Amino acid sequence: MTHIKKDKVAIVIISHSPDVASGAAEMVKQMSGQSVPVVAVGGDFEGGLGTNVEAIHRAYEEVYCDEGVLVIYDLGSAEMSAETAMEFLDQEKQEKIIISHAPLVEGAVLAGAVSAGGGTLEEVKSAAERKTDTEEILHSSEGNIQSVKIRHKIGLHARPAVRFTEMAKGFKAEIGIKLENQSKWVDAKSIVRVMSLKARNGQILNLKAEGKDANQALNALIEFVQNSFGEEQSEIE
Repeated sequence: MTHIKKDKVAIVIISHSPDVASGAAEMVKQMSGQSVPVVAVGGDFEGGLGTNVEAIHRAYEEVYCDEGVLVIYDLGSAEMSAETAMEFLDQEKQEKIIISHAPLVEGAVLAGAVSAGGGTLEEVKSAAERKTDTEEILHSSEGNIQSVKIRHKIGLHARPAVRFTEMAKGFKAEIGIKLENQSKWVDAKSIVRVMSLKARNGQILNLKAEGKDANQALNALIEFVQNSFGEEQSEIE
């Protein structure tokens, strides 16, 4: 069995289809840089469409860690199987496993992104279910503002968004981000909010920072965007 590093919130993906479960898990691994413990459980005992309580229980045991485990499933009967499998665990472990009602693929990817950034179990669950407040940040007119054009052919997608928010979290300054044609600033340290911008190639990002290291933060983030998020690809004007 492959050793799984257990220093981040783990994710168990349950689907009636083995292909759907493994595909979603692979997306999480790719988007999170292989840093998040994730296990796919798909199909019934014979590998057909359905669920397998024993396999789900084994998955719980395989990835369980003190940081907790988030479970994401596709259909209602999979939720029942997930709950039944939990009954075979010690009470202590049950308390650190949460079954989420998030959409399977999108929820798993968002959960993986927040887990990769060191989020808590509750933060990972909230991200998967997109349960974040919409309060605008940086209300004041003060602060340094800079703009940068996105040149990455896909835009600010999940993988660079994780790196962007991790970089932003490395500064003490309060950092806001928005598209040029938007009025509200959102938290540049929140993976869910950054991804919700759906920033595409050719669009202009506005970045604003307030605090002691505001200039350093903006310079680093602007350079990151200008360099196509550090990914090798041809720039598109």
